[in-house]
Amino acid sequence: MTERDAWKVTRELRDAILRLELRPGRSLDEAALAEALSVSRTPVREAIIQLIADGLVVREGRSAKVAPLDFDDLPKLYDALLIASRMVHRLAAQNRTDDDLKRITEQMELFKDAVASGDGVGRSETNFSFHMAIAKAADNRHFSGFYEQTLIGSIRIARACFVSAANEDENDVRLHLAETVRQHDLIFDAIKAHDAERADEYATLHHNLTKQRIKRIMFSGAPVLNGKLDLAVEWNLP
Repeated sequence: MTERDAWKVTRELRDAILRLELRPGRSLDEAALAEALSVSRTPVREAIIQLIADGLVVREGRSAKVAPLDFDDLPKLYDALLIASRMVHRLAAQNRTDDDLKRITEQMELFKDAVASGDGVGRSETNFSFHMAIAKAADNRHFSGFYEQTLIGSIRIARACFVSAANEDENDVRLHLAETVRQHDLIFDAIKAHDAERADEYATLHHNLTKQRIKRIMFSGAPVLNGKLDLAVEWNLP
């Protein structure tokens, strides 16, 4: 086994979990996954260990399964994401390099391309890459790791909600995406200008945009996954 084998398997399993191809609660059979991915069981085992550390897989005795989605924990997840996002964006504005700006710009443009093409999965993945480019610019692995973990948690929730929200108004989606693109530009400009205060402000604005969309979908009556959505989750609604 090479390190590249373990990295590749980890990436493939991670992407499958985030895309809901591997559903929450699904058991992960090492032998079956090794056969499907044409690798030995060793890189699969290493990948599962890493995914457990990332919070995407949980261990139950000797078995492993995709971590379930805990909607009751959603308010705490978004509180953690807000704190992580604000700190990462402040640090990115303070510490970014010209190379960081190039990486952020590349991912920002890829997101715009995905929006224009109507590629929902592409939007999600390029949006994640955009924010991870910002996290890299922050140049603090502790905050960046915290940010990545909470961001991944929010992406899993969002994917579950959007899969179930087949009747989401197209105009609402179009307006949301246009505002997302606008806010990405504002965030980039603040980071480029080394303006930590504005980066913090726009990070909060961006967080609230996403959170409000999730709230609308969850409280619109749309079923999530198997229809088991606890609508009693406390969002402190006005």
